[in-house]
Amino acid sequence: MKEPMFAQSPADFPALAAVREMSGLDYMRKMMAGEVPTTTFAASANYKITKVEEGLVEVTGTPLFAHTNAFGGVHGGWYGVLLDTCLTCAIITGLPRGQYQTTLEYKVNMVRAIPVGMEVTGIGRLEHLGRSTGISRGEIRGTADGRVYALGTATCFLMGGAD
Repeated sequence: MKEPMFAQSPADFPALAAVREMSGLDYMRKMMAGEVPTTTFAASANYKITKVEEGLVEVTGTPLFAHTNAFGGVHGGWYGVLLDTCLTCAIITGLPRGQYQTTLEYKVNMVRAIPVGMEVTGIGRLEHLGRSTGISRGEIRGTADGRVYALGTATCFLMGGAD
């Protein structure tokens, strides 16, 4: 699998008009293939998109010491970053050409602590794609142990449409 491309400046991102020329699934596949920039936050959060299918996106990452809270545990924000990415990207995979989205809300339930240095996989599944909103659900699982570490849902506002 090719390494992700990270934007170095806002100019590195494709124009919205160019993104709207692709279906959401095509755009996500290009992102995973390193043909268009992925979220810049993924570099510092130490995760990447590892699977893209219609209605499904997986991200794989490993929390580092830099992602810990004041007690030495993995910060809850790290769980949120992984879930926000896989959940909203799962919604993107269902979008037709011309449509795009933004997150309205997402919810995270942490089930157990992820140890620093343990690889996990965030799995987002598209549940509903309507005229104005998309909804997804997912989880974070240990890559090696398969245990659930967090659960989440997201709702996105859908904009645009085929011209």
